[in-house]
Amino acid sequence: MTYGIFVSVLVARYLGPVAFGELNFSIAFVYVFLVISSLGMEQVLIRELTLSKEDRNKIISTSLIMRGLASIIIYLLVVVMAIRYNPDISTHLLIIIIGTQILLQVTDVFFAVFMAEVSSKYVVLARNIGFLFSGLIKVVFVFIKLSLVWFAFATVVEFFVCSLLIIWFFKRKTDIQISLKYWDKQIGKQILNSSYPLIISSVFYVIYTKLDQVMLGYLTSSDEVGYYAVAAKLSEVWYFIPSAIVNSFYPELVKLKEQNTNRFKGLIMNLMTVLTALALSIALFFTFFSEILIESLYGAEYIASGKILTIHIWSCLIVFSAVVSGAWFVINRLEKYSFYRTGTGAIVNIALNFMLIPVYGALGAAVATLIAKFIASYLMNGMFAKTKPVFLLQTKAYFNVMKILPVYRISKKLLHDVKFSQRFEK
Repeated sequence: MTYGIFVSVLVARYLGPVAFGELNFSIAFVYVFLVISSLGMEQVLIRELTLSKEDRNKIISTSLIMRGLASIIIYLLVVVMAIRYNPDISTHLLIIIIGTQILLQVTDVFFAVFMAEVSSKYVVLARNIGFLFSGLIKVVFVFIKLSLVWFAFATVVEFFVCSLLIIWFFKRKTDIQISLKYWDKQIGKQILNSSYPLIISSVFYVIYTKLDQVMLGYLTSSDEVGYYAVAAKLSEVWYFIPSAIVNSFYPELVKLKEQNTNRFKGLIMNLMTVLTALALSIALFFTFFSEILIESLYGAEYIASGKILTIHIWSCLIVFSAVVSGAWFVINRLEKYSFYRTGTGAIVNIALNFMLIPVYGALGAAVATLIAKFIASYLMNGMFAKTKPVFLLQTKAYFNVMKILPVYRISKKLLHDVKFSQRFEK
């Protein structure tokens, strides 16, 4: 986290709001299409590889062919869209360069192999080395004062290094053979039939979370994108916290759901309360110190990001509890309602962006994001009878945060549960 912020600060200060905005607009533009090219197959592949180990050659070969064809088509579409709908020639070049990651991430298919074999360390290692290498190159480019286009290449380096490493791990650690002769039309249809709802859901999620920077680029100016990108970076960097905590409790949640419904409900409640309290602390800190922090880190030219961050940071309050509710949805096999949530969030976000961005710029995009997340990740849970229980838990968690004693007691209990669990495992 610290390394990522350090690199981001260095690059942002060097490029300035306009160039930094152009870079982030191009990244966001490509990201929308990148999600489509994945065909939503990662989770489906993990499931199929786990259940049908004898067909691994066919599953991987078929998936690679489908993902490869999809990536080529999507990349060509990105190039056409960039040239057709963006008059800035320099932005065309940035999008064309950054868009090559769509082709490189075909190797994500190999990630599923390691995840299915519970060897995710190779995936983590490949991604971390790629991230570190890309960041180092960006730092070097800043010191030797290269132009904006070189930072687009540096962005792609992360995926290039990651792809090379995962291919190397795949060849060294597995005996799976890849060949056109293993193409299986039936397996391809089965994978697509299972993954197409995930593609749609993923597209909604991208629209819901990333399209604001693309719309800012089209409806305002590059410097507004730059201001927003800086604020979003400092706001969203905290999102790993609820994911890490919920993932650590996830096996326990699954067991409790089967064994003791009341304890399952209690653990969900406790996680929501503690994470909401943590999110509130983060939001309050940045509300009072955002402008000072922005000026200290990024410089006076990014001071406009301070007010944007003051609004955007309150999304943490929704996101932190939404990660817990997301686990609740999956454990209760109510994934389709997550689809409804992201779909609603996407529609609300687009509508509000069209209304607010032309008038308020990046500040309007931050307001649109906050409202969309509040509606999609909180209010929507109260719209259906099957999801109302988690809505009530979220509501209770928000009220609990207003009282110091419940938060203290619940935090203490969660820490005790973690220590007990660790002692039991030993």
